[in-house]
Amino acid sequence: MPVSIPCSPLDIDAEWLSNVLSSHGGHGPVRVKDLSVTSCTKWNVADTAFVKAQFVDPTLELPGEFFVKIRQDPDPLSNLFPGEQAFYATKPVTGLPLAMCLASLVNPSSGATCVLLEDLSATHVATPWPMPPTLPRCHMAVRSLATFHAHWAQSATEDLNKREHTLDQHISEMLPSFLDELGDRLPVDRAALLTKVCERIPTLKADRYRSGRPVTRIHGDAHFWNVLYPRDEERGIAVLIDWEDWRVDFTGLDLALMIAMHWYPQRRALHEIDLLKSYLQAYNACATPVMSWDDFWHDYRLGHVCNVVVPIFQHSTDSKHASWWSHLERWFLAFEDLNCRELL
Repeated sequence: MPVSIPCSPLDIDAEWLSNVLSSHGGHGPVRVKDLSVTSCTKWNVADTAFVKAQFVDPTLELPGEFFVKIRQDPDPLSNLFPGEQAFYATKPVTGLPLAMCLASLVNPSSGATCVLLEDLSATHVATPWPMPPTLPRCHMAVRSLATFHAHWAQSATEDLNKREHTLDQHISEMLPSFLDELGDRLPVDRAALLTKVCERIPTLKADRYRSGRPVTRIHGDAHFWNVLYPRDEERGIAVLIDWEDWRVDFTGLDLALMIAMHWYPQRRALHEIDLLKSYLQAYNACATPVMSWDDFWHDYRLGHVCNVVVPIFQHSTDSKHASWWSHLERWFLAFEDLNCRELL
């Protein structure tokens, strides 16, 4: 019998957690005798909480502290972004920079989802937004991203072009109202550039998929605040979190979002190339075939071009949030610095 999904993390009790842990992960019967739930701020589209549990059998090889994410509303763009529950529902792979998932649940009727993860608070910390992490932590983040990308490298399929056609339809619907609302806040030449880039993206991505170079599972929202950093930086690794927007695509999209979209020109001028080299070294240590610098640099710049859709999507979902306006400005700045115009 499928395990139900609570309406809220505060509805989690010992019986529910016992059933979930007994039904998933191959641990056998698990009995929770007591637990506490500490609710967190709503995480984008999900309600979240930390859960501490005490087991009847203290010798069980299970973590006693968990992080739970419950999403009640189905994703209207699930045909583009499979979602976090689907990400963790795939067979776990050891050695990747991910939190251990104890259960990944979905209600087929309502579309509600729940993921139960190991709580890493004892070993890892997050960087408060909007302050960027220290440079050593930035290098840890891109190396973890490289390890993940290298593991899932694969050949492009026709399904990617079908998905991009759907995505292009969404952008075509959003762009006119986006430009109308900005009005004279956006100079005429910038408005024309946005229009041209959005028109060119489907062709640019189709050409990239036909190139024969690998694609991979990408994070889709790979910024430095979706990473947990080890308290022990000598021994630990950075862990990638919040997989709501993952999909299959090319690696440059993630890296360009992480660096070009989120950093201002001065910081990029100082550290961008070193970070990219750090990523490529880590990627090539794991991937077959390896990626050349020229191909990698092209994909990074192409990723930045295509990421113009990020502030447009953000504006359409929450026009009052401060981040989309800053992202748009940094996109224009990096577009010029990286000489992206020649890619069009």
